[in-house]
Amino acid sequence: MEATNTKRKSTAKGIPFLLLGIAFIIAVAVLLVMNPEIWKNLLYLAIVIAIVIAALVIIVLAVMIILAIPFYLFKGEQYQDGVSYDIKDVNAVRESSSEDKDKKE
Repeated sequence: MEATNTKRKSTAKGIPFLLLGIAFIIAVAVLLVMNPEIWKNLLYLAIVIAIVIAALVIIVLAVMIILAIPFYLFKGEQYQDGVSYDIKDVNAVRESSSEDKDKKE
């Protein structure tokens, strides 16, 4: 079901911009083919950008780790009094799924 108060507008006004974009892409491709030294410069630029991004990530992670140390020192450790965590106190898991509850030994 369509609404009765809808109108349609033509989007043909965008065709010149689409053609201009296609012409720009073709011009850039021709420029890159005719000037191969641009590829070398773009490769160097991509390598530098990748190194800068990696360095920033490492710096941010290092700062986060350094800032977390005082937080966890202040927070301390929580534990329960009188609870044993000995491996001998571990029991086998029984009724591990809802279907096993009906099948008791």
